[in-house]
Amino acid sequence: MNRRAGIIIICMEKWIIVCTTMVAIAVPALNAGEREMKEALDLWQQRQAEYKAVLEVATTPEQRDSIPPPSADEVAPALWKAIRKQTGTRTETKRARGEPSRGESSAPKYEFDEEWAAPAVVWFLNHPETMAKMYEKSPQKLATYAKALLDSVRYRHFASPIIGDACAKLAENTGTDVYEVLQKIYERNTTPAARGAAALAMSVMLSNPTVAGEEGGLAQARAKRIYLIRQALNLAPQDAMFGSVSLTDAASELIYRIMKLDEGAIPPRMKLIDSQGKERLFPEVGKANLIFFWDPTEDVGVSIMQKQAALLRRYPKLVLCPVVANGERESWLHTMQSNGISTCYMDDEQGTAGKAYRVEHLPHAVLVNEQARVLYHGYPDMQLQAALDRWQNETKQHAETPQLPNPMSSPRPTKDNTSGHGVPPLREMPQF
Repeated sequence: MNRRAGIIIICMEKWIIVCTTMVAIAVPALNAGEREMKEALDLWQQRQAEYKAVLEVATTPEQRDSIPPPSADEVAPALWKAIRKQTGTRTETKRARGEPSRGESSAPKYEFDEEWAAPAVVWFLNHPETMAKMYEKSPQKLATYAKALLDSVRYRHFASPIIGDACAKLAENTGTDVYEVLQKIYERNTTPAARGAAALAMSVMLSNPTVAGEEGGLAQARAKRIYLIRQALNLAPQDAMFGSVSLTDAASELIYRIMKLDEGAIPPRMKLIDSQGKERLFPEVGKANLIFFWDPTEDVGVSIMQKQAALLRRYPKLVLCPVVANGERESWLHTMQSNGISTCYMDDEQGTAGKAYRVEHLPHAVLVNEQARVLYHGYPDMQLQAALDRWQNETKQHAETPQLPNPMSSPRPTKDNTSGHGVPPLREMPQF
């Protein structure tokens, strides 16, 4: 090696040392919590990648269904440990917390209130069941931390570019405090994708009467929901996601529900097959209809169907349309006969009616008035009875109908039906 080549090599080595030093200075070292957070999230990404790879190898739907998704419980403890440390207190006005009284109050601050913790906050907002498991024996701590996480979004992470990733999950809540946080993201975040996700999440939440009260009621909320959907589509990029689906698909589905299934909407008409094999169209025009999706193998639906005669005595102007959501004709005919059920209809093999009415749980009820407007859509509990009574009062039939004993006291759901629909949380059954 000549002298000139040696000098060049020495210069290059010094330049590499200088560059490495500059990079080290430019990128500050991660603190302990941030480093632990990154390790936990890296593990989660690894598990997700492994799951996706196994799914791609599977050749049949049965094989794919048999592959368990990665468990969030594996990641949650380490991730929570990385961000849960209390770092001080925060002073805030009571008015800012939604309390009517004046003055100030203090609340603890945690590491997850820091800007660097936004990815972990988003992760926990998307996996609330993991924290519920960690604190299942300490409900007070669970409530405290859940509230603190939401407050971290209210005061810090509302401006994060990635907070839109949690908006779909936040929309599953029913509290006005969550709606206010989403509104803050929509109004003050500068990232179009996050604002679009928040707008769509607000539209979802406004289907709840309690949240709709923030906008003056369901009628005003309906107009606001449509406006927010348009905003979401205008703001978010075409490839934006809303939970596990594209934001565009989620917006389309929401518009369908607003126009056809929500209170005041005009529902789709459907062809059903009666016990004689004849087709009929429902809802019947000019009459009030109670469309009742049920499964002959599911206890609550069978119990309600056994009392259809008593239901119609109480509401004589009502057209009852029971729909068997699945099963063979011979099977449900046998169930009808063995349980004294006089009238029933069957959906087709593709479940067209159930899909049109977005039936996710069985049993499922849809009440439609004489003007073909939806009055109720959901699980047949006390809310359905209240909707039936309101309808009867408004049509001035209640005073003409003798008060009968409550014939429809039904057991609560005790098991999943066999149609693949999950049973919703236990709710008080109607006492018709």
